Amino acid sequence: MKKIDTKTLKKWHLATGMLFLLTVTLSSCVKDKNPITTQSSVNLAVLAVSPDAPSLNLSINGTQINAGGLTYATGLNYFLTSSGKSSIVFYATGTSTKLAADTVNFTANRTYTLLLANSITKPDFIFLADTIVTPTSGMASMRFVNASANSPAVALTIKGTTTLIGANTNYKSYTSFESVKPATDTLEVLQAGTTNVLASLPTIALQSGGVYTVWYYGVPGATDATKPAIGIMTNALFY
Repeated sequence: MKKIDTKTLKKWHLATGMLFLLTVTLSSCVKDKNPITTQSSVNLAVLAVSPDAPSLNLSINGTQINAGGLTYATGLNYFLTSSGKSSIVFYATGTSTKLAADTVNFTANRTYTLLLANSITKPDFIFLADTIVTPTSGMASMRFVNASANSPAVALTIKGTTTLIGANTNYKSYTSFESVKPATDTLEVLQAGTTNVLASLPTIALQSGGVYTVWYYGVPGATDATKPAIGIMTNALFY
């Protein structure tokens, strides 16, 4: 079995509660098949892609998670939280105003990603179970999520290759992790069944042994900061 980058693992673990930009590739590592966990705990990463949401605070079971406001196109690295039934609430920063809430049941020793999507007046929670395994030797693995409300069905491609992930991925849908060749490439989201490029993300380095999540977000037709875009994170890095 491949070794795991424990230095990066420690760095990821210590980053609990810190913000990251969605368009930046981050490194996390896993022990065995998942990031660091303790008995009866889970790991959770959070991505804020509700385009009209104000700065947000995240609370789980009454405890605020983030130290600073969580703004559009930012997120939280994997952090430890309790397993079992959990109340998840997003508040407007500095207030007691609930903007989005849900109750979920986390399975112990598992890893999850939550995306807050759609308009904040009708928010959607997209929960992903992060089943992370070592990629095939010499390969990376990648999954794709459509977090753009009102978008057409889409697909993810790696420019200049025949790679196509999620050929008909509707809003709130996502793929399993699929093998891809490691390289420095441009990612493109296409309208399903066409060559119409809806968003691109250039010069992304996909490493051998890397496990990645890519998501499409933003408002179809917008030309401001909420225009359609691609985010990527490194769930794990095996070597």
